[in-house]
Amino acid sequence: MLPDFIPHDLILAHREALYLLAVPAVVLVWGLLFSPEMRGIWAPVMRALVLALFVFALANPQQVMRSEGAARPAVVDASASITPAMRTWTAALLRDQLKLRGSDPALTFGSKTLPGTIESVEKDFDSERPCTACAPSATDIETALFHLAADPDAHGGPAVLVTDGWENRGDMGRAISSLLSAQIRLDIFTPPGAKSIPNVAMTALTLPPALAKAAPFALGVTMLNLNDADVPGTITVYRDDAQIDQRRVTLKPGEQRFDFPVRTEEAGLASYSASFKADDPALDVYLEDDSLKGWVGVGAQRKMLILTDNSRDAQYLDTVVRRMGLDPTVVPVTAGQWSGNLAGYDAILINNVPRERLAPAAQSALAAYVERGGSLAMIGGDSSFGLGGYESSPLEKVLPVIMKPPQHRERQRALVLIIDKSGSMGRDNKLNYAKAAAVTVTRSLKDSDLVSVIGFDSQPFVVVPLEPFSQAKPYFDKMVGQLAAHGQTFLIPALRQAEHDLASSGAQIMHVVILTDGETGGTPDMYYDLVSRMHHEMGATISTIAIGREANVALLQAIARYGGGAYYQTDSPQNLPELFVEDFQAHGGEATMVEKSFAPHTTAPDQVLKDLAGRQLPPILGYDSTDLKPSADMSVYVDRNGAKEPIVASWRYGAGKALAVTTDASGRWSGQWVRSNVFQPVWDRLLVWLTPEAPSEPKIDVALGYIGGRIKIKLTDYGTASAGIVHVVNAIVTRPDGSKIETTLSEDVPGELSGSVEAAEPGNYYFQVHAAFGREQKFPPLAYTVSPAVNAEVPRPEPNFGLLEQLASATGGRLNPAISEITNARPVIERRESLNRFLIVAAMLLLIGEALVRRLTA
Repeated sequence: MLPDFIPHDLILAHREALYLLAVPAVVLVWGLLFSPEMRGIWAPVMRALVLALFVFALANPQQVMRSEGAARPAVVDASASITPAMRTWTAALLRDQLKLRGSDPALTFGSKTLPGTIESVEKDFDSERPCTACAPSATDIETALFHLAADPDAHGGPAVLVTDGWENRGDMGRAISSLLSAQIRLDIFTPPGAKSIPNVAMTALTLPPALAKAAPFALGVTMLNLNDADVPGTITVYRDDAQIDQRRVTLKPGEQRFDFPVRTEEAGLASYSASFKADDPALDVYLEDDSLKGWVGVGAQRKMLILTDNSRDAQYLDTVVRRMGLDPTVVPVTAGQWSGNLAGYDAILINNVPRERLAPAAQSALAAYVERGGSLAMIGGDSSFGLGGYESSPLEKVLPVIMKPPQHRERQRALVLIIDKSGSMGRDNKLNYAKAAAVTVTRSLKDSDLVSVIGFDSQPFVVVPLEPFSQAKPYFDKMVGQLAAHGQTFLIPALRQAEHDLASSGAQIMHVVILTDGETGGTPDMYYDLVSRMHHEMGATISTIAIGREANVALLQAIARYGGGAYYQTDSPQNLPELFVEDFQAHGGEATMVEKSFAPHTTAPDQVLKDLAGRQLPPILGYDSTDLKPSADMSVYVDRNGAKEPIVASWRYGAGKALAVTTDASGRWSGQWVRSNVFQPVWDRLLVWLTPEAPSEPKIDVALGYIGGRIKIKLTDYGTASAGIVHVVNAIVTRPDGSKIETTLSEDVPGELSGSVEAAEPGNYYFQVHAAFGREQKFPPLAYTVSPAVNAEVPRPEPNFGLLEQLASATGGRLNPAISEITNARPVIERRESLNRFLIVAAMLLLIGEALVRRLTA
């Protein structure tokens, strides 16, 4: 260790006290003059010395000792991007060139910052896994600089930062104000870049962010081989996660670009990605930077109006529309919620909205909209097409299918209600609610419908025999009201009674509802045989309702499944009337609404479905029955009793297009399409066909980039008409977590708009750009993918000189200065030690000695 001390000095704190030395001098002279003999002179001499020592004590002699303090803390990057060779270089810089001592303070950082010493840094750098406590899997220079600014020992002078400058957490620029407040000047040193790294990085994916229309382009893939030898491997290119090209390449050390010819096929937003895989994994150990993803928006962003029964039913549609780069407006059509305004929309979707919700003027406006060149689609559901009352409406005229009225053919219905009346039903008024439910469901019956009510405990009790409702109506409520709760539970006899009654009824539609709150008795096989026979041989459907948690849920679910009905469970008896009505409406057998599992067939070739034509689609569970108009095209159909009924039909009407999708888009019937990932591809192609091409597009050039954790966007208008230039546009940005933020693009120079949005997290960012102040100018759909590689902690071939130069100059420091220019001044620590204790002890000893001398010489 180097010596700490500089030569010491002796000072007097109160020098003026020395004038009091005259007193001991007088005492000494007096004693010498008046001493009677020589041996008596020792006593006055000693008294004079005691007084002199006290005078010196009053002057307070102090020994001043000066030493050098520690240097200001050094800030050292210990993240994983610092290779062993770079760590060795850093240790040599600190000890051999900057002459820092082992006891000098240091701040070591990765994603966390740890205080320590130069000696602890050296020990960490000598280990195989340095500074695990500072989380080296990421680099956060900002936090390290805030720690430095908060250290009082660092204030007022130069400090050293050693880093490669590649931060992937925080923003070092935000710490500059704190450094300036603490008057800290940063001198920054960068280790030499890694000369050879077992890594291959995809550094750029070059593609046009936007195209006015479908056109070929070159997708450029830039690769950087950081090895000192060739690396063979494979580059694969994808569009919307489907492989479109693959090429074997041999990457030479350094940077190379490979171009892949690509042609866009459809309007909207498409993703393109590329990935690299090395033949030898040992030559590419950092996989985070082996792929990139970009987006191409084709055509200006279309606006689409979705009229729907409720917002929840339009969720799937809204997702698909946004995913295609279209701009949807979802309007739940209830009283007073839609103005009927169609201006500015490129297509209209009517999603399960009954005719009664649309005013006659609105229906005529929609029909005229199609005739003038607009695009319209009607989507199925229990309130659409014929079920919604659209037969003979203005909209039926423009759609490619013939509507069927809700009662296309009269069929007699039979409803049997089997109600548990065992003793447990008397608790919590369950039986009373069940009786109220039976009365409520009769409001949905016609006079010709057959109805029966069977109560059961251990035996069946026919409360209302199976007969036309017109005959049962006078006494129905009274007979149902006589049900009383007592006895055990055994369902089989009541179900057999229902089978017997329905078999001789002659009804075309037969439905049974079973309500119970407990065990049903009997073995499962007994029920399965009976229920299957009733369903398959008689055509009856059987639904079950379980009240509470004590019912045999598994058996009731199986009965509903084998019986072709539905299973319901409720903990609240108050819900029973609503459940009875809901179930009867779902299984009441309207001919226009077909609820049954069908396998849809596609026609090939087909201009609407394109590449999906000829494929077998997953089953649907229902649709609205319609007939195809003679000049219309049928893309998807089901075979119903030997007849082809359309699921997707289309045609051109007037100057516009019309589409009929008779299954639903809410998942009730098309749920298997959603679960099988078919819903989106089918609707992608339907919307592409439906959305018209604009006759002319604005000449807009788009540039997107990623700098410092922000996505930069620039729009350049090359249009010649000055009236079309927009000076301010807004962009709504959907972030990877689904949240939305809005930013403004303003005009820096005429015709050029720019702005940025913070994008710290990797993932897809979607931009909806629209003119401010209600202007009608349209912009292409845009998206940008922030690669996970931005957060990758990998060695780099050279430091981040640009960012570090900004940081150094902002604090008044230098980047990589000569060692001779570094003034690593250490503070001089001055310590004073008083000598009074020694003087006072000596005076006391002399005083004692003087007393002894006087006694001996007396």
